[in-house]
Amino acid sequence: MDRGTRNDSSAKKLTPLVSKTNPLDPAASTLHNRRALYPAITFKGGKVLRPNREPWTSLALELKTPRLNDIHQHLWLAGLPAAARPLHRQKLLGRNILVTEDPDEHLVWFELDIFIKPLPDFLLDWNFWNDSLCLDQGLHEAACGLLLSYAWLVRHKSDLDIAKELGLLSKNMEWSKWVEFIDTFLDNINCETMSDVNKRYKYGELRLSRLNAIYRLAPPTYSLRNLVRGYQSGSTWYRAFFERHFKWILAGFAIVSVLLSALQVGLATSMLQSNGSFQSASYGFTIAYLVAVVTSVIVVFLVWLGLFCYHLLVTWRNDRAVNCRRLAGVSFP
Repeated sequence: MDRGTRNDSSAKKLTPLVSKTNPLDPAASTLHNRRALYPAITFKGGKVLRPNREPWTSLALELKTPRLNDIHQHLWLAGLPAAARPLHRQKLLGRNILVTEDPDEHLVWFELDIFIKPLPDFLLDWNFWNDSLCLDQGLHEAACGLLLSYAWLVRHKSDLDIAKELGLLSKNMEWSKWVEFIDTFLDNINCETMSDVNKRYKYGELRLSRLNAIYRLAPPTYSLRNLVRGYQSGSTWYRAFFERHFKWILAGFAIVSVLLSALQVGLATSMLQSNGSFQSASYGFTIAYLVAVVTSVIVVFLVWLGLFCYHLLVTWRNDRAVNCRRLAGVSFP
């Protein structure tokens, strides 16, 4: 996307929401080297992008959250409309803070892991806001949202130390300058209505297991691909897939096994051996359990077979499509 293709809604110049005094001094001069602001290379679908030659597209990939915006009406199922916990609190909860460069994964958590995107240095530079982010309404709101999330995460000096240790914030950041910077930023947005930030940031932390369910079943994103992969696919090993989705079957079998053992003990007593009703119930329960075991095995096998065929077909089609495009010299969509 170039300057001519940005949203019409951003025709008027927006106001930078950060101080003209760069909080990263004395390293501020490095921010004026635009080549150092972007990733070395990135991909959009199957297309190779060179961010320094396509800055607007790169900024969209760095800041916008289109996948979460698509399911925004269902995000109440995955998280609370509240601020995310600060970094020191994440540590107290025993969570592993994992670095991600995808803004759609920022503040998404699963079990004992939470994904956090490092704060790009260019969001601390007034000139960059004035020259780039304020020219596009969508980029402006996404940048404000990411900055707001860091106001949630880095509330205390201990949070800043954690952020610098993990590479989430520049090591040149000083606590006094961070406080001044965030204070200036918060003065320029409405923290009550959240009207100045991307709507994704109206929610804080989001649970990945719920996002996967939403992405698989919600009408806006329903497709065979999303049904299989969900919002974020974890391990590609089938063993991990079945452990996540079918371990409840093992728990069910364990409970039923205890019941069968109790029935067997009952049948060994003289009082229940002559009880016709108990005999009939034991017989029916045993048959039902055997049918359930056989059915479960068949279902698991069919799911595995379906996944195997799906991945095989998708891989084959993708391989052919990529090779055909390369031979024809056609760029990827």
